[in-house]
Amino acid sequence: MEYDVYTVVLGDTLGKIAKQQDTDVDELAGINRISDPNLIYVGQQIKIPRDSSTQDEDFYNEQWICFVDPNGQPICNLKTRVVTADRDYNFTTDDKGFIPPIQTKHKDDKPQVFVSKLGGGEKKVATLSAPPGVHQQTLRSPKHKITVPLRKHDGLPDHDPSKPVKLEPGEVQHNRDLAGNPVINVGVECPNKDNLRLGPNSKYRDYILAAARKSGFKPQAIASIINIESAKKKTVVTKTFQVDGKRISKSQTVSTGEWDPDSSNPRSSAKGMTQFLKGTWLNEAKRVGTFSNQKALTNGWVTANASGQCSIVSQYETDILNLRMDAECAIMAAVDYGLSNFSSLAAKGYDFSKLNDGERAKILYLCHHLGGGDAYKYLAGTIVAEDTYWPAEPGHAPKVRSVGAKSLLTAQVGSADTAKRAAKYGGNYVEAHRYWLSSLIDTGVNFKNFACDPTKLEDVRPLLDLVVAVGGKKVNFQGVV
Repeated sequence: MEYDVYTVVLGDTLGKIAKQQDTDVDELAGINRISDPNLIYVGQQIKIPRDSSTQDEDFYNEQWICFVDPNGQPICNLKTRVVTADRDYNFTTDDKGFIPPIQTKHKDDKPQVFVSKLGGGEKKVATLSAPPGVHQQTLRSPKHKITVPLRKHDGLPDHDPSKPVKLEPGEVQHNRDLAGNPVINVGVECPNKDNLRLGPNSKYRDYILAAARKSGFKPQAIASIINIESAKKKTVVTKTFQVDGKRISKSQTVSTGEWDPDSSNPRSSAKGMTQFLKGTWLNEAKRVGTFSNQKALTNGWVTANASGQCSIVSQYETDILNLRMDAECAIMAAVDYGLSNFSSLAAKGYDFSKLNDGERAKILYLCHHLGGGDAYKYLAGTIVAEDTYWPAEPGHAPKVRSVGAKSLLTAQVGSADTAKRAAKYGGNYVEAHRYWLSSLIDTGVNFKNFACDPTKLEDVRPLLDLVVAVGGKKVNFQGVV
């Protein structure tokens, strides 16, 4: 990929630069290896990707394919073959598990992916489809490859072979059976008694299980909520490939799939793995019984009065806010906050008792995304198009009373995309926001993705069906609710 260079001036932010250059913050951060998008400095040179439409944009979609093992680690030096409607491609995966991008020319072209077998030949592992644009596909192998040294049949086991030592995913243990024959044990994540698959996020397993115990939710449901909320660590993959006989080098920022506990939103005060706003996090630290409240009390960062109400010790506010970057606190806070909103909605007459855990996870994330007040309006079908305001006081600008669908959607996808989405629905911002959010949650909150055996989990209904199931309103956008 070719780049232009922009020099940072006083008053710049990475978000501002991205908007000016018609790109996004994540891409700029990845290309320029900026770990914290909030930290750039005057005089810093930022690489800006040039429009590559003259090079290789004549495609329906472009798919960057990554191959990983059962533990979510990249599979290197794997021989692959990808068959599209136009041609066959033969590649070998790199040190990050990627092959060069595969481009299709039309929507009905679904690339077929084959991999070489150790004993010779190949097998088909996937048929891929994707909407228009550039996408990342991750293919998981059920096998974990290791290099094994030859060992003599000499010696006895160093522990009882019937009681193997617990191994972390990917960890290899050399042992012998009672006859002295070499035995190799390899740690893999699945299967396990919790039926929980976290892949590159297995380091957070204990936190997910603790949050599941506290909430009564299945751990897969908790993981699905954290996954949609958390930013993912990224890396830049550069590949050289041919299009119509022309050799092209292209870079793409891709996700490692690992949750980023240090992430921040340059457009708001949201930070941490579960992206809590400053005010919401401080309120959770004061709310009696939450995980963050207990931690802050233990550290002396909040104090409780005679009636048990808590207040923040002012000099420790920053310490409390920094807990957002603590993975355990972030995960537990998401559960505490979600359950609180659940209780508030139940008190207003909504019944969640007939939902399974995957369905409850969708409602829980709806509350986290919108906040309890707007989640109630979403269920009730009372979100309006434009912001409403309290009467203005003399000498002061009017304060927002209720945020409308237009502002809610703009905050997520930007003003240009909001206008396009509203136009699709005849200028109806409420309809555009409602369907955008339902699609986001239906595709993003999928607890079966975090199961070793997905067949052991219940099927999950679409969000708008759940709205009706719990007692909410079905909006037909014809003036009738």
